[in-house]
Amino acid sequence: MPIQNDEECKQLIDKLDKGLPPQMIDEIISYLEKTNNSEFTMTLVKYLNNQNIQSRNSVWALSSQISMIGEDVSKIKEHLGIS
Repeated sequence: MPIQNDEECKQLIDKLDKGLPPQMIDEIISYLEKTNNSEFTMTLVKYLNNQNIQSRNSVWALSSQISMIGEDVSKIKEHLGIS
């Protein structure tokens, strides 16, 4: 259901940190495209930037863990004499 006014948009913006499905974020974006509410726009931009940073950090941490597992496997194979 499309957002009808600033109050509905504010209610959704206030729920961003609790997590919203992508469809709801699309609704916020569609509403902000029709209005000139820079306060809501900046809040959304900050939220999306934070989500992007968290995603990058998660990917970096995961790749680091995979690398460490690879090193552990190499040491185990070396210890067992497996090539």
